[in-house]
Amino acid sequence: MTYMEISTYQQGHRRADVLRTSGQPENYWGVRYYSKEKKGSFLAMGIEWYPTKSESWAEDAAENYVMGIKSYPTQDLSAEG
Repeated sequence: MTYMEISTYQQGHRRADVLRTSGQPENYWGVRYYSKEKKGSFLAMGIEWYPTKSESWAEDAAENYVMGIKSYPTQDLSAEG
């Protein structure tokens, strides 16, 4: 799957990149979530795709994550597969 990074949110030990698929019959939004390791670098935890949501919805999810309002999901919600 091909996608592009649209924007990045970061606060404290959390970071989230808003993504958009490209080259698909129907493109959709998602967020790649990160957590900072003790060494100081960010570790990508995974991507959560939102095939029925808007860009602003994905941006809100990213912002809520870095502010500590949203947690990274414990189950695989990926639209890939």
